[in-house]
Amino acid sequence: MRFVRKRTNKFKLYSDYLYILLTIILLCYYGKDNLYLANGAGGNGWKIGNPQVNPISAIPTRSLLELQKQALMLVNRDRQLNGLSPLVEDPLIALTAQKHALDMARQNFYGHVNPQGQNPSDRYRANGGIGGVGENINILQNSPGISPSYGLVEKFQRSWMYSSGHRQNLLNPNYTKFGFGIVANPITGEAYAVQNFQ
Repeated sequence: MRFVRKRTNKFKLYSDYLYILLTIILLCYYGKDNLYLANGAGGNGWKIGNPQVNPISAIPTRSLLELQKQALMLVNRDRQLNGLSPLVEDPLIALTAQKHALDMARQNFYGHVNPQGQNPSDRYRANGGIGGVGENINILQNSPGISPSYGLVEKFQRSWMYSSGHRQNLLNPNYTKFGFGIVANPITGEAYAVQNFQ
C-alpha cells in the first residue's frame, strides 16, 4: 500500500511538472505575438524593426494623439531600417485617415472606396487637401473588449509590413507625409486602422 501511494504521489508530481512545461511552451508559441518579443526577420530585400512595446505597455487604452505618434514612430522605424527617409505627420492627412476609420466603423464596411463612392484621394480633397494620397487599411474582428492601444498599433504595423501591397506604400521613397486613424469598438470586437501617405 505504501509503495502504491508513493508511486501515485511521484506520478502526480511528474504530471504536474509536465502540465506546467506544456503550458509554458504553448504560451510562448501561441502567445508570442501578444508578448511582443519579435516581429520576425522581414523578407527578401526588406526588414522590419523590433516591437516598441512590451506586454505591460501594450495593453492600456491610449488617446488618439498617443496612437498617432506611435504609428508614425513605427512607420519611421521600418522606413529607416530599409534605408528610407522618415515621414512627417500631416494634420490634414491624419484627419482624412481618422475620418475613414470612423466611417468604416459607423457604416459597417471595409474598403478603400466608401459607400458614397469616394476613394482615398477624393476624401483627402474633400477635407481641403491638394493632390492624392496612398492608403493602407486594416481590420481586426472577433476581439470583444478590444481597445485602442499601443499593442494594437504594433499588430497593425506588423500586418502591413508582411503584406506586399501595403509594404509598397510604407516603403515608397516618394512619400514624405503621413497620417493615421484608428477606431476600436469593445462591444462589436472590431478595430479599424487607416494609414494615409503623400
